[in-house]
Amino acid sequence: MTSKERVMTAVALSRPDRVPMDFNANPATMKRLMEDLGASSLRELLLQLHVDIVDIRGVVDPVYCGPIPKDRNLGGGVQEDYWGMRRKLMQTATGPEDCYVDFPLARAYSLEDIEAHVWPNVDWFDFEGFGYALEPWKDFAIMTSGASVLQHPMLLCGMDKILTDMALETELACGVFDKFADFYVAYYDKMLIAAQGRIDLFRIGDDVGTQRGPLISPAMFRQFIAPRLRLLVDLAHSHDTKVMFHSCGSITAFIDALIEIGVDILDPIQVSAANMDPAQIKAEYGSRICLHGSIDTQYVLPQGSPQEVAENVKRMIDILGSGGGFILAPCHVLQTDVPSENVCAMYETGHEYGAYDAKT
Repeated sequence: MTSKERVMTAVALSRPDRVPMDFNANPATMKRLMEDLGASSLRELLLQLHVDIVDIRGVVDPVYCGPIPKDRNLGGGVQEDYWGMRRKLMQTATGPEDCYVDFPLARAYSLEDIEAHVWPNVDWFDFEGFGYALEPWKDFAIMTSGASVLQHPMLLCGMDKILTDMALETELACGVFDKFADFYVAYYDKMLIAAQGRIDLFRIGDDVGTQRGPLISPAMFRQFIAPRLRLLVDLAHSHDTKVMFHSCGSITAFIDALIEIGVDILDPIQVSAANMDPAQIKAEYGSRICLHGSIDTQYVLPQGSPQEVAENVKRMIDILGSGGGFILAPCHVLQTDVPSENVCAMYETGHEYGAYDAKT
């Protein structure tokens, strides 16, 4: 099977030749891995790790031609993008990370305040030649990512502002949510048309879980988030593209609702969070949604030995990969605290142990 065939077979809840694998790392970790593995390009790195999915964000993008800078320096190390989101590179416990700061809509107290913000328009992006630029990646399962209806509003308004408005000022919360949902529906419709069938997966990222339980109530999820996610899911399906929904944390309270609105792939199965036991997840949901992720980035990958990583990978394949419908990947973007030898152990074990024919 090609990587594309392998992934799409798993998404269809069937058993491919081996468990397909996905990869994501922050820039510092990506740079180190390429140096350690002697990879001269992203393609070479993915091939060395036997990865089957390529996320085209930052690899093949439309040309930005908007009236304001795509990214500008505000001074003091703060960068502002075309949404108005502001971030600063900071040293964290796991190395350098972009952290969001100074939320411009934290003091938006009316719909007029929201409307006064400079919102991006899909016409700020030129997709001419976009589909042709995807052609070199056709043997991979091609994924587009970057849509959000909850997390991105939080990055513009602040988490406390969004959560408070959801409880007390629902009109304001909906006003911001709709700005993001409407833009992303228009943007990804234009992208998928330009891609001419070359994009296989559409990843939406909205963290609705914490380590211990849901970030918001299931009722709030159904009121505010699910209807807007459905717009994006329906759009993707209209282009014959499958949908991956990403949320870290404990999210079992939302999985049935995600399946109801048509999500095809659940990411990342954070097994270290409360109520995210992989065997229970597989038993309850594995026949209805493809499972993606599961390799722990909190303890196993950063702190374990290569042998411990390999044993963890085998365990996840045995549980979540049984019968198919599973894509192996880390539970989070790989950060600098994960040694290169553990990254290699994860993917080499997945490649060798994940072969289904060897298990029959």
